[in-house]
Amino acid sequence: MNPLIIQPKNPNLIETTTPIQAKRGNRQFFCQQNKVSYISYSNGYVRREINAEYTSPYTTSKNVWKVQDQFVLNKRKTVLKSYGWGVCKTHKIIKEHCPQARMDMIDRISFNYKGYTGRFTQPGHTLIVR
Repeated sequence: MNPLIIQPKNPNLIETTTPIQAKRGNRQFFCQQNKVSYISYSNGYVRREINAEYTSPYTTSKNVWKVQDQFVLNKRKTVLKSYGWGVCKTHKIIKEHCPQARMDMIDRISFNYKGYTGRFTQPGHTLIVR
């Protein structure tokens, strides 16, 4: 099945896939409501990406810097790992190789997302489309 025919059900998502991403089999969607992007990678990862421009409110300089954060949205599985000194919990990311399942994950997560409240909401930051 052609992954390009799989479209999001969330009307706030618009596709912003670049030619390089398309060549690699990845797809990117921008959420107009929350100003964040969702990326579906052909290797099974799904990520939320926040892009912003930063202008320092504390100086007279008008320099603008582009800043970015990415968050893996895939489910995780807790695994106990033994070391010589004891046992430790680690979290293994579960990759989703089905394009339809990745799109369903993006739809569900983007629909329930309440908005970005991280470090790029401080003075001087403006969320942008990549």
